[in-house]
Amino acid sequence: MDEVQTRRSKAAGTLSGPAIARYSSLLHAYLLRRVRSSEDAQDLTQEIFTRFIRKCRDDPQTVRDPLAFLLGIAANVVRESRYDALHTRVTFDSALASEATEIADQTARSNTAEQVGMRQDILHALSKLPENYLTAWLLVDGQEMSYEEAARASGFARNTISAYVTNARAKLKLILDDYWASKDRRK
Repeated sequence: MDEVQTRRSKAAGTLSGPAIARYSSLLHAYLLRRVRSSEDAQDLTQEIFTRFIRKCRDDPQTVRDPLAFLLGIAANVVRESRYDALHTRVTFDSALASEATEIADQTARSNTAEQVGMRQDILHALSKLPENYLTAWLLVDGQEMSYEEAARASGFARNTISAYVTNARAKLKLILDDYWASKDRRK
């Protein structure tokens, strides 16, 4: 580092450090009146002090009155943020929105039809179960009862409920696998 840069760094440090401590609350209050959002005022305060420190580092002789200089930077930063807010637009493509809605509607209709078809397939498979298996399965899997609760509700022994549910699940799997395999062959 040469001597000029060393002097500039020292001058910037001696000028910017006390200025930040001295003027940050005043600058924040000024920005709060201009932008009316505490979060935006904090963001802009950081931007202003970044520019101020950069200017002090590059040319400390131009900053004779730090407060006036900070307020000048603040006015420019507020103007820039308002300009950006006004000219940064989100465009709405109605054709694209309509197309997305149409695709979503078709997907929802096909999912609903598929769910209705699957429900009918399951009801068909349940109708093929023996009555005791169906009763045990409905209590344990349908009503989410424990084996003990299902045994009390049905009058069967706990081990009998367990065996019926296990057999019902196995039969349902076989029935549905065969049924869906035959449906796929018909397509």
